[in-house]
Amino acid sequence: MSFFKNYGIEKAKSLASALSEAIVRFDPEGATEAAIGEIEEKFDNLNVAFSKAKQVWDKENKEAETILALYNQRLAAADYLQADPGKTAALNQLISALEEMLPDIEREKQEADDARQDMDQLDGLVKQYAEKLKSARHTVEKAKKDMQRAEFQKERAKEIADAAAMAAGLSKSTTGLSSALDHMNKLAEQSKAEADAANRKARLLQPTSIDEDADIKAAMAAVSGNSPAGLSIQDRMAALRSKV
Repeated sequence: MSFFKNYGIEKAKSLASALSEAIVRFDPEGATEAAIGEIEEKFDNLNVAFSKAKQVWDKENKEAETILALYNQRLAAADYLQADPGKTAALNQLISALEEMLPDIEREKQEADDARQDMDQLDGLVKQYAEKLKSARHTVEKAKKDMQRAEFQKERAKEIADAAAMAAGLSKSTTGLSSALDHMNKLAEQSKAEADAANRKARLLQPTSIDEDADIKAAMAAVSGNSPAGLSIQDRMAALRSKV
């Protein structure tokens, strides 16, 4: 069960990290303010805790000083009574009171010392977070610029790699402009081919001037079996030779 529990915790941490990274990529400005706000919130909480700890130390220190002052006053009174042999009963009573005060004095001093230690620790943390908050915006802004620069370098490297691959014949450009130019060139080639075919057809089918010549018409009719009446083949050949 411990394995699955820890496995679940690690998966949750991984998902949280992925989510944070996605947020930073999607909204770096918002992520910056959120990061700074988180630091500021911790600073505010520590500052309040420090104020409370200072109040506790003030109280404990005052109590320790009060009981110590009373102890010193009674101790001085005991010295005064000690000089008068007739005040032995009062001196014994005062000395007993002083002895009873010793544990209370030690306790109050320890409580004041503990409170001072807590206050000093919180004071150190508050100062650390104050400095961290001062430099937070600069730090986060620098990180954001580094991220943008890295993204730009990544895109530039990809463009260079694509251009190199295309130059090596490993891939073809798929940009919108290239696609449009390719399409236009194909259309131009198709139109040119169709125009050449139409011109060639016109040339082949258009009657020529030689077809209007009487002798040519006669010869054409002769070879097609439609010779004009009254002319023999010899006559028609003689007529052709006379033209040369």
